[in-house]
Amino acid sequence: MERIDKSNPNAWTDIELGGYQPTFSNTKSLRGNGIGTGFGKGVIMEDILSPPAKKVPRSEDYEELLDTSYALFSAGLHDHYMDMRINSSSNRKTLTRVVQFLLFPMAFILYLIPRLGSSGQAWTDLAYFEWVEVGVMLSLILYELLKPIATPVRFNYTAQEVYAYHKGALYRIPWQECNIACMYAPHFMGVGGLAPAYNLNLWLYPKHCVNGKAGKEPIALILRSEVEDHTLTYHYWEYIRLFMQHGSKEISREEEKHCHTILWDVESSLIKRILFFPLAVCIWMVLAPSALYLWLNPFKIKWPKEVHEWTGEVRNWH
Repeated sequence: MERIDKSNPNAWTDIELGGYQPTFSNTKSLRGNGIGTGFGKGVIMEDILSPPAKKVPRSEDYEELLDTSYALFSAGLHDHYMDMRINSSSNRKTLTRVVQFLLFPMAFILYLIPRLGSSGQAWTDLAYFEWVEVGVMLSLILYELLKPIATPVRFNYTAQEVYAYHKGALYRIPWQECNIACMYAPHFMGVGGLAPAYNLNLWLYPKHCVNGKAGKEPIALILRSEVEDHTLTYHYWEYIRLFMQHGSKEISREEEKHCHTILWDVESSLIKRILFFPLAVCIWMVLAPSALYLWLNPFKIKWPKEVHEWTGEVRNWH
């Protein structure tokens, strides 16, 4: 059943979630020819959030919105600026989920068949193709773990500017010109067809590139991508809007309360931490592999020196 009302071709209305019912309009004329969505490259359906900055109603408690946004999206909140992780960092789990829920169950079934069947193959005797399966699964997980973590997007409240560093191009964007929108971008789900999905995009325009490495078309830098539920994409936006309107005094959180997952936020001796570590890793791999990869990954792309000059201090947040 189609959940989006497309009776008006120029204004698609979604269902209400999280206290807000978005309407998506075709913004193709604003975005150039460099991007398309699951329903074709002729249209780009977006709910424009900026400019100007649009306040989105939220059904969640104000404190809950701040806590959730800080824990899921923030790469660091400072006095006059904050860094927000992009989707490739905070949502890094696709290949791991494929291994966990598709490849591993298939491999396990293929492992059981010859050992429970008439061949009587030993449990510890792995065939060549079984070693290949193990290698493929480990390779996918390691690729997702070790792929360098991109710089976050920096929002400078004092200067009212936004800094992004994407594929070698450095952007310095005045907040009044910052293009952010929630794009309806349905994902292919195999035999299930298209599933509703939403990308919160920061549009990077060549005119804002300061080092001459941008192309001729604007690029959609995905801040957050969600399937089925658009609630968190608007959480992310509201957190940004509140900060750029009011600064850290409005959204400041007790950093220690949120910067560590509850799995590791314990006061204990070294030996207890050593014993707890394998359990924490196993739980993270099931519940939140993205958080685990952010914690363990040693390869993090740092800001160019210009951003430190614009910010007024040298600091790389991840």
